[in-house]
Amino acid sequence: MLQHMFATMNELLDDILKHYPSAKDKEKQELDQQLTLLHSMSDQIVEEWLRFEEKLALVRTQNNIDAVHFTAQGGMNQASAGSSSTETGMSGNPASSAKLLQACQDKIAVKPAVVIDETESEEAIQCGQGYFVLKMYSHAIRHLEQAVRIQPDSMKARIYLGYSYLLLGRAQEACNHFHFMIPLTDNNKLKALAYNALGCISAMQKNTEKAQHYFQKSHFADPTIPEPISNIKVCMLNSGSLQYGEKRMEYMA
Repeated sequence: MLQHMFATMNELLDDILKHYPSAKDKEKQELDQQLTLLHSMSDQIVEEWLRFEEKLALVRTQNNIDAVHFTAQGGMNQASAGSSSTETGMSGNPASSAKLLQACQDKIAVKPAVVIDETESEEAIQCGQGYFVLKMYSHAIRHLEQAVRIQPDSMKARIYLGYSYLLLGRAQEACNHFHFMIPLTDNNKLKALAYNALGCISAMQKNTEKAQHYFQKSHFADPTIPEPISNIKVCMLNSGSLQYGEKRMEYMA
């Protein structure tokens, strides 16, 4: 999984390096958004790795304390040659080991509930968007669910969350988010994408009449998006592939 993730991130970064010097205004803005996403992903990876290292240090320290305690009780205390290294442990003495253990426990302790601001929601959305670009939809969902818990009216989080569920084949959960956001958003592009996704779900469920109804609503919301018209043709001819339109979301601001 890690190899796939880093290979994709490096591929995206190579593409940015290739096109950035000659990019014009709009293209440069899109590349800047890609860089922001990759930077956010990098920060998230480092943070998760540090958390893992803290837990690993905690496990090692706990085992060391257990060993010292076991020796102090007299168990396997006959190996006097190795007793000094056992007693001193990683940090020199049992008291220091206990302090290190407490420090690690303090670091990874669950923080009390606090009022969370919009900045944390945006960070969660950026991480979710980054995983979405990498096609790691389960990871995207974890961050995007966090974002909607913090900020339930975030339409950006909702559309990414809905598409993540859709691309994992979890149609009902996807529908819930699309139906939630459609009456609330004033963003025609988001509304069109949500309607188009609902149309695709209906088409996959063999309800072509309902699907075409959604595709028409999608086209009406934003006529610049071609996917709904293509999907209507798929329904009418009963052949071809449905177009979700997820590519339009990869670097959405």
